[in-house]
Parts: sequence; structure tokens; C-alpha cells
Amino acid sequence: MSFYIKVLTVLVCGLLSQGSFAKWEEERDITTDRRQELVYYFKMNDQGQKLVLDKYQKRLIFIQKDRLYKRTITQIKIDGVPVEVMSDPFSHYPEQTAITFENKDEVLKKLFLAKRVEVSVFYNREPGISVFQIK
Repeated sequence: MSFYIKVLTVLVCGLLSQGSFAKWEEERDITTDRRQELVYYFKMNDQGQKLVLDKYQKRLIFIQKDRLYKRTITQIKIDGVPVEVMSDPFSHYPEQTAITFENKDEVLKKLFLAKRVEVSVFYNREPGISVFQIK
């Protein structure tokens, strides 16, 4: 009987983990050689900003189309817990900024389960906070 309990536990855990991915919206992209379909998860906020969870490069991508100023991101908060990050703007896409972190696997797991992500953005020297609610 314990075998059936183990199987049932594995199935329930699998279903619960699938539910955590449903919080983020999906975006699909085909590689340039058209051999592979990539799935990215994203969330938009009320200001029209987009936060993309790139599980392949293990990073976040912050997109803000209306402000092309130089921006720096030094911290994000996942459900109120601060995480130190580094940011790197894309040279060909000035509206996009890559957000990387040291403990990538741990932070990605927290992001998948997050209910709220706050991004601390500096435009030149002017601070701002972008909030993403994930339901």
C-alpha cells in the first residue's frame, strides 16, 4: 500500500508544481535554425512594463519601452525579501535590461513561486520601483 501512496504523492506534487508555472504567462519562440521551440514566462504590470523569466539563461529581462534612458537595477524583492542583482542593458535593444543573480537556481525557484516581484530601477540617478503582481 505504501507504493500507491508514494505514486499518489508524486502525482500530487507534479500537479502542484504545474500550477505554480500557470502564474506566469507563456510566450513561445522558435530558434533561428527553427529546430527548437523555447518557452519564456512573463508578467506585465499596470505601467506597461514587462518582466520576462528566461529559464534558459537563468535571468530576468526587464522591458520598458517608453523610457530609453540608461537604467541600472541593483535589487529585486521577491515577496518582500531583497535579492542583490546585477544588470546589463542589451546594446541592440535599449528598452531591455538583463537582470542576473548569483545563486541562479535558488532565485529562479523563488521567482516561479512568487506572488509579488519588485524591481528597484535607477534611471540615470533617479530611483524608481516597478511592481509585478503574480497571481
